[in-house]
Amino acid sequence: MQHPTRPITRGLTGLALTMLALPALALPAAAQTQTSHHTIRYASVDSCPRKDGTATPCHTWRLDLLDGRRVALKDAMLWPLTAKGRPDRTNSAPLTVSGDGESVAYFRKSDHRLVVREFHGGVRVMPRNPLPRGVGMNAAWLKLSQDGDRLALGYIAGDGRTRVRLFDVARASATGTTPETDGFAGFSGDGSAVLLQRAGDENTIGLAVHDDTGAELAAAVPPQIVANNGPWGLSADDRTVAYVTGLGEKARLRFYDVATDQATGSVRFSLPKDAALDMIDWTGGHEVTLHLVRSQGSRDVVTVLKVDTETGRTRVRDSYKVRSGAFAYLSCGG
Repeated sequence: MQHPTRPITRGLTGLALTMLALPALALPAAAQTQTSHHTIRYASVDSCPRKDGTATPCHTWRLDLLDGRRVALKDAMLWPLTAKGRPDRTNSAPLTVSGDGESVAYFRKSDHRLVVREFHGGVRVMPRNPLPRGVGMNAAWLKLSQDGDRLALGYIAGDGRTRVRLFDVARASATGTTPETDGFAGFSGDGSAVLLQRAGDENTIGLAVHDDTGAELAAAVPPQIVANNGPWGLSADDRTVAYVTGLGEKARLRFYDVATDQATGSVRFSLPKDAALDMIDWTGGHEVTLHLVRSQGSRDVVTVLKVDTETGRTRVRDSYKVRSGAFAYLSCGG
């Protein structure tokens, strides 16, 4: 499970996997020839007790792979820096995994640069000083698009509002910054746009679509059935939002058009009653992928479910237990 502004910070217990201790910028040769489209399942960092009894991230970020191996990401920052340049040991540094599991973005330990590591390729280094002056890493978060080609760096500015800076990963360049927002709902299916949440009048929730320069493409204050049932996933058409209502056999995958402010249909499907919906992403023209999370004792169990948007037919893509002793973990998206 993950949240776009804060990672999960509760303790987990139990899973044993083999860890591969690797040089900072070298992944194993076997991983470089991995044929699975989804290579990384999730990233996580250990939890250790502090003298005052609170928990702190410790050791190093690790990537758990589909084949059961674990890669140590030694060059990723463990603790974020505050605006004064001091490590904040109460939080883990920002990190994100792309939806296809092929890329991971983080701040590099050696020089504090924002980088995107392509699991089967090299490392893309983003422009210097990606955060405004006076904003620390502990007030920031990261999110990669489904294919890893786009990167969002969100941060809480001095006025207390959130803004999102967008990057083209291949060109290692910033493309624009969104206006202030109350929440980042994610990239569109093809990464060409982002969906933002805004607080409206009389406690209403608005949704807005922006392109990669930050320019607004569409905006609306949707009906309560849409507003009250996040998370939402934005299609590659940059206007259709998918969301879920109900549980079990009464679950429905619904669609809403931000450009016309109209419901555009729904399809019934089956959803486990004991699981919470953590993420929804468009992973095809007629497919969304759901990340479902349920607690099993002190550990989380993640189920990745593909849903056909025309028939409601479902298929479990993956299911796993998050390893023990994690301070935070971040699953790949779609």
